[in-house]
Amino acid sequence: VAILAQERVPHLPLFLSGPLAMAAAQMERARERPLKRGLRLAGLAAAAGAACSVTWGGGTASAAAASAAGTAFVSGEGGAAVSDYGTAALAVGLSAFYALSWQRGKALGEAEATTAEAAVAEGAKKPRIDSFDSLRFFLIFYIASGHFIATATSNAVLLTAASQINVVVGAFFVLSGYVAAYTTTELGQRMGSKRLDNSVEFAVTRIMGFWPLHLFVLVCFLPMFFWVDMSFNGAPVALWNGFLSVFLLQSWFPLSAEVWNAPTWFLSAFGFAFFGLCYALRVLATLKKAELRKAMVFLTLVALVPRLSYSYDLKAWEIFEGTLSAKTHPNYALFNALRFSPFAALLEVVMGAVACRLVMLDSGKPGENTGASIPILLTLLSIIGLRAAGIVELNDMLVRSLAFIPLWCVFLMRIHRETVAKSAMLPRLLCSPRLLFMGGIFFPIFIVHGPIGQLMYRKAVAMKVWGKVLANPQPNGVDWFFGVYWLAVILAAACLDKFFLQSNKVKEFSKNTGAA
Repeated sequence: VAILAQERVPHLPLFLSGPLAMAAAQMERARERPLKRGLRLAGLAAAAGAACSVTWGGGTASAAAASAAGTAFVSGEGGAAVSDYGTAALAVGLSAFYALSWQRGKALGEAEATTAEAAVAEGAKKPRIDSFDSLRFFLIFYIASGHFIATATSNAVLLTAASQINVVVGAFFVLSGYVAAYTTTELGQRMGSKRLDNSVEFAVTRIMGFWPLHLFVLVCFLPMFFWVDMSFNGAPVALWNGFLSVFLLQSWFPLSAEVWNAPTWFLSAFGFAFFGLCYALRVLATLKKAELRKAMVFLTLVALVPRLSYSYDLKAWEIFEGTLSAKTHPNYALFNALRFSPFAALLEVVMGAVACRLVMLDSGKPGENTGASIPILLTLLSIIGLRAAGIVELNDMLVRSLAFIPLWCVFLMRIHRETVAKSAMLPRLLCSPRLLFMGGIFFPIFIVHGPIGQLMYRKAVAMKVWGKVLANPQPNGVDWFFGVYWLAVILAAACLDKFFLQSNKVKEFSKNTGAA
């Protein structure tokens, strides 16, 4: 890494020289430190530079190369344990994957520059990507479980496996941007639809799609929210927190982002992202594939920089934020400002839109089929598992930017192509009726799982309602009552979907308010 940085090898992209130079400096400072520390710093810097090239594609061959590189690194001379070099091995594997993807992307760009764009009939019908609904359910199942898993188990591996919410939540932002681009830009054409003409209507209409249910649940649980908040913080603070919650302003106040219905900070950041997304889509809709790839590189770098500075300033490269509290984290205020940032949410939403446009401009060339989705999915799950096992030690924010979000973008693109081609097993499995039903109620699950969890597990509330706290962490498994919690959440979500979201009055209210 140091040699490449100092020599500035001509075939390396220019913007990689900066990260590589930083890697050289880090390695020089780490020269006299233990070998384990030096290798981790080198591996981290390598991944930081290589991750920029994620959207250049990459197929089965590059995935195999990445796996081989990681295996070779871990099993090198000295018989070092995997746990000593897991982070560096992951970085080497990702670097190999992204480097090969980079080269493949360059080849695709050259081919695209010499061939005319395929003509697509105006108003061509877009096939529905049903598998995205099932993916939403799996995401919310993981996130909702992670919020309350500590009430059901004390097993360290299970806790760390389910507590990587700060990594996985970014997938929701990306998926939302992907779907927004799919529904508002033209298939096979470099242009947007009429839905992008009015940016205010674009944002307000979509916000009104989720705000009524958010408000309804706040009203239903108002006595619980206000009483708990007033008991601990006083009436004035409780009223202020209620104001933030009702109008979805929580994410702008990092230390108050999780007041009342804690998970709805996501809606606060997401709502802001809609106001910027419309303008971004107008530009993205006109870009060629090569330009879209450059846009993804830029977005990846911009999202990565504050997370690198957070890690560097706090010397928090290897902490596991999902298991830390305000008292144990080195700077919880800075961490909250980073993870709840509406601007960071906007970047990830736009990244999803860029990924979608790359697929929507496919012209049927063989080179556009970049591989199967299952290997990418297994890689994503492996990263979570390796962190849970303590083999990979890298903080949530860096894992999210360097590995999870880029690979998730690739995964969505491959699932999209497989669904359209009707040629793969995974999309068919995701489109099973039961999974589609669960995906259809993912949003009510998201809204209601927090209040029901507080009702059952929050000490101040549970003691008043049940006379005891219903949490019962098991050392070697998950408490059976956690299943009861999930049953209550699913039943409540199904009722909210049927009797509230599907109500004609609610639909009319949302439509009229958005139009106004």
